[in-house]
Order: sequence, then structure tokens, then C-alpha cells
Amino acid sequence: MDIREMIQARIENLRALVEDNLTFDVHRMGALSEQVIQTFINGGRLAFVGNGGSAAEAMHLAAEFTGRCVLDHEPLPALCLNESQSALTAIANDYGLDQMFARQASALLTSKDMIIALSTSGKSINIIKCLETCVQKGMKSFLWTGESSPEFPGVELYRVPSNSTPRIQEVHLAWGHILAESVEFFFRAT
Repeated sequence: MDIREMIQARIENLRALVEDNLTFDVHRMGALSEQVIQTFINGGRLAFVGNGGSAAEAMHLAAEFTGRCVLDHEPLPALCLNESQSALTAIANDYGLDQMFARQASALLTSKDMIIALSTSGKSINIIKCLETCVQKGMKSFLWTGESSPEFPGVELYRVPSNSTPRIQEVHLAWGHILAESVEFFFRAT
């Protein structure tokens, strides 16, 4: 296989994911959008969290709500638990890596809030501990992951039907943009 054949295979893989109704379920995405809208109407916040590339996506997506994705709207209360290097390194140093997001969720979030965690494997212990904390607080909790992620009580899973980290992250970003666009459509400036 030469490089062009490898590239073509990756393009075909992504194309198949985009065309798969399991990947982009309009009813499920609509229900998620409605839950985010209701969270904001009820005075809650939307939190994102992730590791590595998913951390970058989590920061990006939180910014779509406080800024804008496509349409002008009032800033919406979204935050990202993996943004503060000082908090992350202090918590990891004092309490361990597995607590770096859970302690922030415990301190910053309430039952009125909602969290979307991004993890390609769904097995990162710091993401699991964070979601456990959020479920204990009574928060609406979501995990965007790949197809091999285990079930979590109290957490709604959105699975990309793939085990490829790049493809999973590409779909997560598309989901995030669709979510941001649909929410800002509701809150758009008139």
C-alpha cells in the first residue's frame, strides 16, 4: 500500500462514519440539544472535559457557547474542566491524576448543570471519576466515546461506531459543532 492508498482508505473510513445513521442520529442529537437548551433556561451551565486531543476539543466546544459558532447570541454559560493548568497540576500532585477533574466537578458544578465528557476509549480513570462525581451530584451526564466503551450507570453514552482515535475525535468535533449550532439557533440574537 502506498501513501495515497493509505490516505484513500482513511477518507473512505471517515465517509462511511459520516453516512452511518448510528453516528449521526438526528433525533438523538435533537434531544441532546433540547437538554442543553433547558439546562441554560433553568440557570445551569454546560461543562466539557477530556484528555489529550479530547481536551483540546472540550476547550474548543466550550468556547463555541461563550463565544459563537455561527450565529450571534448572548454568551451561554459553558466551561471546560481541563483548562486550568494550575488546578490540574496541583490536584494531580496532591490527590492523584484520577482526581484532577472530579475535584473540580465537585467544587464548580451543581445538580442544575450538565456535563459532556469526551474520551475515545471511555476508560480514562480521571474521566470516569469525574462522571461518577457528576452522577452523585444528580447532574445530566454524557460520555462521547468510541464503540468499545463500557456502560456507566447514570451516564448516557454517545458512541462513535469506530475504534480509530482520529475518526472518533473527528466525529466528536462534528457532534459538538452541530450541538453548538442548534443551541445558538434557539438563542440567536433577533
